[in-house]
Amino acid sequence: MKKPLEGIRVLDLTHVWFGPICTMFLAGLGAEVIKIEPPWGSIGRFGGGVVLKGNVGASFIFLNRQKKGMTLNLKTEKGKEIFKKLVEISDIIVENYVPGTMERLGLGYETLKRINPRIIMASGSGYGQYGPWSRRTSFDLVGRPTSGVTWVSKHPDEPPRMPADDAFGVTIPGLFLLIWILVALRQRDLTGEGQWVDVAQADAMLSILNSFTMWHLAHVTFPQVTGAVRGGPSRIRIGSYYKAKDGWVLIGGAISGKRYDSLVKIVGKGDLLDESGVKKIADWVAERTCEEVVDALSKGGVIVAKVLSLEEVAENPQLRAREMIVEMEHPHLGRIRTTGFPIKFTTLKGAFTEPEPMLGQHNEEILTKLLGYSREEVAKLKEEGII
Repeated sequence: MKKPLEGIRVLDLTHVWFGPICTMFLAGLGAEVIKIEPPWGSIGRFGGGVVLKGNVGASFIFLNRQKKGMTLNLKTEKGKEIFKKLVEISDIIVENYVPGTMERLGLGYETLKRINPRIIMASGSGYGQYGPWSRRTSFDLVGRPTSGVTWVSKHPDEPPRMPADDAFGVTIPGLFLLIWILVALRQRDLTGEGQWVDVAQADAMLSILNSFTMWHLAHVTFPQVTGAVRGGPSRIRIGSYYKAKDGWVLIGGAISGKRYDSLVKIVGKGDLLDESGVKKIADWVAERTCEEVVDALSKGGVIVAKVLSLEEVAENPQLRAREMIVEMEHPHLGRIRTTGFPIKFTTLKGAFTEPEPMLGQHNEEILTKLLGYSREEVAKLKEEGII
């Protein structure tokens, strides 16, 4: 069965996390994604925290599965000429350079849509393509303090802390980029014309900050907001992490109605809404293993989960049943485990079956089969440093 994006060609100029996670899912849905890097390799290929055998960054391997690899020096006239030829036969361009970079290269949207009026150009950046901060550089962390996410998650009496999550400040905006590219594709079906999609980290992170909306609409002053995060009613503070005999569990917040009644019945400690309620629950959990706590509370309809280590995640039967932990053959690393496609459908299957491309792996294929260059011309481009 065909995948929904088969026949769609994507020119991927992205790097690090924001753009690559978007194009990774486009590839998983069947699009032909051509990852274009400079001849020396993109940032992230040789770093980004953990470097594995073959001198390739672990995040690069994860984010660039299922893509074709091409090298192209866009600072040269011949490089720009080749890129424009690719634009003629492509559907989508995704980039996450600092705003203004594509224009400086002579490859801005106004130029590219004259070459191909159906082209969809999607740009991801820290602050968007316009506004007083638009030219500021940005990585993962910047979208959080700018949107208020850092502020509402800090303790009122402590300084902000570096987050322990895995690049949420760019993965969430990257998924926004994916969604609006698909919307633009549908719009093109209706109108025949492409457009420019502009997604900012700060915008995306603010749009999911429902705390801002709730408190602002409730006319709660900002100093009160900070206090409410950590010092709200006992009913809310039930939602917390508790130490069991062999690990930690989360017991869900907003416990009321039947769930609260179940919790009282199971814990057997009377009213849990007074100031001693949290300690009562903590004492009950401390006497049991994580499995015993989760089994008892989940049967009573209480929101509960064990805090899994990464080793436990890799062996988790629920995630394995959902094909979220899969194996793949890698040219340098052999058989590796990685994450599967997170969305399930009834009549199609998104998947990642190919590892990330080696640097320039598909240069000859793209230039000869798509653009009609001879092998001699490809060899000359390599000699000149264009590819």
